[in-house]
Amino acid sequence: MNFNQAKSLRLDRWRATLDDHDFRTQSPEAHRATLREMAMDLLSEGLIDELEQFDMNEMADAAYWHAVEELQSLPGQYRGASSYDVVHIDNGELLGTISRSIFNFAKSEPRGAYSGYDGKVYSEPDGVWLSLGISRRVGKIAGLAMEMNGCRYRLIETERMVDGVTHHPLADADVYRALVDAAQVAQEERDLRAFEKLRPHIESAAFCICPECLDRFGARDDCTTCAGKGFVTKPALAGLR
Repeated sequence: MNFNQAKSLRLDRWRATLDDHDFRTQSPEAHRATLREMAMDLLSEGLIDELEQFDMNEMADAAYWHAVEELQSLPGQYRGASSYDVVHIDNGELLGTISRSIFNFAKSEPRGAYSGYDGKVYSEPDGVWLSLGISRRVGKIAGLAMEMNGCRYRLIETERMVDGVTHHPLADADVYRALVDAAQVAQEERDLRAFEKLRPHIESAAFCICPECLDRFGARDDCTTCAGKGFVTKPALAGLR
């Protein structure tokens, strides 16, 4: 393989990663870091120059901001690096838990002789599915809701891995308000380093931006939904029994 062929092949891999929508929306921070690491490797191997690396890093940053804006307009999303309680929407009964995409029922039931878990969650081209043993695709996950056997369940995040460290969802309203304010400033100033440290903790918190006033100055003060706070407790947590 000559130089041009090697460069073309590696650039194709980089572009495929850039265009990987699932990776980008599942973990915008990891997606950006991977793209920048790939560009650094290309530079160190002499396949690109510093100007090309700069352009690639700019595209990685732009993809990050695009993903952030896309996620802000969407409801909560299932994260493979997170852990969840799976509760029945109607009565709050705990069905089981998902940890790093491994599912286990809350009630002890016999498992297969060679299985240490009850099921797994898979991301497939047509969505996210829960499979139980040999029974494939028995539960369809959309956002943070799952439908299985005619019943609907809510996925409540209990842990998230951030930079290799396990964090529990933020439950302090004052701290959440401070993080949201800091993130808004960082986003306005395009301070990516500051924003990417804040975003995962805000997203996994026990709160979310008020759906009525959207935390907008002026509308927030008179909002009866959030009582002027600009955020509310996530519905699944507020209604959990």
